[in-house]
Amino acid sequence: MIELNVLVLSGDARVLKDEYVKNIALEKNLTRIKIDVDDAQRISEILSQNNLFASFLIDVVDYSSWKKEDQKQFLEKIEAASIPVVVRTSTPIKDLESMDFSLPKPWEREKWLEYIQERLKKHSLSFDTAALETFFDMVGPDDLLIEREIEKLVCVGKKITSELVKEFVFNHSKLQIDELCFSISSGNQEQSHKILSMVLSYAEPVLIVNALCKHFIDLYKILSVADRRESYSWVYIKDISQKLDIPIVRAARIMGFTFKGQPRTINHLKIYDFEKLESILNQLQSLDREIKSSENKTIPIHLFIESVCQTIGDKP
Repeated sequence: MIELNVLVLSGDARVLKDEYVKNIALEKNLTRIKIDVDDAQRISEILSQNNLFASFLIDVVDYSSWKKEDQKQFLEKIEAASIPVVVRTSTPIKDLESMDFSLPKPWEREKWLEYIQERLKKHSLSFDTAALETFFDMVGPDDLLIEREIEKLVCVGKKITSELVKEFVFNHSKLQIDELCFSISSGNQEQSHKILSMVLSYAEPVLIVNALCKHFIDLYKILSVADRRESYSWVYIKDISQKLDIPIVRAARIMGFTFKGQPRTINHLKIYDFEKLESILNQLQSLDREIKSSENKTIPIHLFIESVCQTIGDKP
């Protein structure tokens, strides 16, 4: 453990950063004070809390999401502070000591398998290669999800097999593929490329294309029977879902129904017509043939994202 006044933890490894900060506080017998973006305006007050009777460690957990002005004021304040400070950020901060906590890229499967292997060992779990592969295929390259699912396995036993993984680990890969489909059909180009890169690290391209076909066919079905409205009631959506045999959650998101506490969804019936959907379904047919016959199976799906966004055009 290094000495610190101000230490920057750069990179995207949330679990490893949190572990490191907890170890610092424990080793140095410090009381950790977590600061997030909501506390940015109170930084002077928080830094002044150090006294003769307690030792604090300031843990800034989301520095990269702060406003530029708040970041500037914070850096000015901590220069004169006697309290040790840890700043979690995505990139190093100039002139401050930094440690890199970067995770593998989403497509670096072997490196992710090594990461999961280390986390399983950290929790004193033994495993075989099949269990490791199955675990990654179900959870994907997300360190927080990996940690939560490993914590489940800790309760199961010390010897982890592929069968135990299938029984106790939640299959996040399906949810991520669903998110990819909605990201593409909503025209969110940047997010779609990011999610696709992640999903391709553990899912076969043909499965992704099959999911996209199902997604856009369901959209076509709903467009065929639903009235064109600004918004839809839950009762109306439920009726459409039952008539077309489409999962109600998928129908709701397609029709722009926003669940409480969830990000606002786009009413797809406002941005699509039959001509656009027929064009996209034809592209998917060609895409399916291409990835089955081509050596490079990833670039065509990225190009499909670009094409969908062009087909949709400007969204209301």
